[in-house]
This record gives sequence, C-alpha cells and structure tokens, in this order.
Amino acid sequence: MTELGSKVKLSATYLSKLERGMANPSINTLQKIAQALNTDVRLFMEPNGNGQSASAHSETAKIVRKNMRKTLVYPDGKRKAQLLTPNLRGKLEVLISMEEPTDEEGETFSHEGEEFGLILEGSYEVTVGGNTYRLEEGDSISYSAEIPHSMRNSGKKDSKTIWVITPPSI
Repeated sequence: MTELGSKVKLSATYLSKLERGMANPSINTLQKIAQALNTDVRLFMEPNGNGQSASAHSETAKIVRKNMRKTLVYPDGKRKAQLLTPNLRGKLEVLISMEEPTDEEGETFSHEGEEFGLILEGSYEVTVGGNTYRLEEGDSISYSAEIPHSMRNSGKKDSKTIWVITPPSI
C-alpha cells in the first residue's frame, strides 16, 4: 500500500479505505491507480472484493440492484455518476449522472464510439464539434463520440441525466 501510495500520491490509509469500499474515488484517482498497477481502469468496475457482486447473473439477464451500483465521482466534485450496467466489459456503458449547476466549461473529450444522453431532470448543455445544444427535461441527444464534446449543467438547479456510451470508454 505504501509503495502504491507513493506512486499515485495517495496515503496508504486512503488506499486501504478504497480497498475496503469505505471511500469513493474520483475517476482521476482510479485512472492513476490503474496506470500504476499496469491494468485497465475498467477492472475496478467489476464485482467488489468482499465476495458480493454488483449484479445478479443468470443466463439471460444481468441485474444491477440500486444499492449495489458503482459510483464515479468526477474531479470537479460537481458531478457524480452511477454505473447502471454490471461492468464495462459489455458493448455499452450506461450511467445515471447527477450534477450541480456550474458556470465553468466542461472538460472536452473524444473517443471511439457513440454517445446518447437523456435529460431526466433540470437542463443541460452539450457542445459537440463547436456547436452548443441546450437541452431541457425530456430532451435527448446522440452523436459520434469521436467528435470533440463537452457537457455541463448550465441551469439553475441540479440535473439528472442518463448516458449510454458504446463501446464503454471509462
């Protein structure tokens, strides 16, 4: 723990809490740990280490119970997302995201695949290829994820959105 902690600039105490499920790391933190361990960050979205699985598996369906969702916390602290798919090994990633309003521009991303978003509550702003779209409750958007894109809650109240990304990109 001490050696890993020095590589990723985190305390052994914090890493121990992560290992025991007593802390929610940011995506940034997970990426640093994965890089230090020479592994894929998606492995952290697999069943946890206490013998419980985030999903119940059968031959035909995978279920993620609401109290067993993996939570992702973004570096700015204003956005939190929960993984609605059991892991990131399938063909798509589905997230429910809750975000506080902000005046700051969102970080720009581009990656392989496609994205789809549905605004469940509040309003949201998505910029794709330099074009900004203001979306309200009930609106949806889809686009090629290879085009540089960013997003943010530009409204006055918290927002809740569903995102479907294929292939998984975290």
